Amino acid sequence: MHNRIETPPAALQPDQSTDRWDDHVCLYEAVFETFSLSFARHAITSLKLWPRQTVLDVAAGSGGAALELARAGHRVTAIDGAAGMVARMKERVQAQSLHVDAQVMDGQELTFADNSFDAALSVFGVILFPDAVRGLAEMRRVVKPGGRVALVTWTEPQNYELASAVRGALMDVMPGVPTGGLPAQLRFKEHVDCCKFFKDAGFDDVTIERQDAVLEAPSAKWLAERLAFAPGMAAMIEAAGAQMNDVVAKFQSAVESIQGKGAVRFRGVAFVASATVTKA
Repeated sequence: MHNRIETPPAALQPDQSTDRWDDHVCLYEAVFETFSLSFARHAITSLKLWPRQTVLDVAAGSGGAALELARAGHRVTAIDGAAGMVARMKERVQAQSLHVDAQVMDGQELTFADNSFDAALSVFGVILFPDAVRGLAEMRRVVKPGGRVALVTWTEPQNYELASAVRGALMDVMPGVPTGGLPAQLRFKEHVDCCKFFKDAGFDDVTIERQDAVLEAPSAKWLAERLAFAPGMAAMIEAAGAQMNDVVAKFQSAVESIQGKGAVRFRGVAFVASATVTKA
């Protein structure tokens, strides 16, 4: 999600700006965390962990996967570039009497020594880094030989139903509005690009599994009130300017026309990519 970097903010897409994430901590956790955890659990399984191993979570957000690992008894270090996300993670760790070493850190410049961890993962995080290959290579560097590294990255964006519904509402209200370029998190949506990503970061081989998950919300109205749960989603809605409220209202009515006024569900698809660290 969120690494601290020195690239000028103007050069970044909204989801790549760590400062912007500080404004979305609570909404992101409320709307998106359960959905992302569905993928994170597959990533954790792919790490093939033994009891009480040391695990690094890179771009950990407000700590969903890190807390899951800590509850399983692992010794977890979690880093994120957004100070607000790390502060929220620390609150949750304390409230649940768990131990997670949560730190603000640039995922492209990990301060840990080589071979510091038994495993590492990143859930929709490293894929946002301006230099994602460098971020993945850093994960490889700090994991011991024989350890595993796992990432969750988007695939099949046409099947990310929530984003499609928001985009549809925007187009209905403002036909012809520019949709922008390819979001950074979709750079590895194709199997071949995901394989190259790992190869460029120094891995010999990678296993890629396609996984589905469902984002659930109490109602279309509840979700419409929280659509700006991430910088990129907020920017998409704000592109409507004075018609922003019309876009949100259109989203709500369109979803209710299909799913009703009760609980709503949106499917999404991601790759869970994992590899074993080998070093000369």
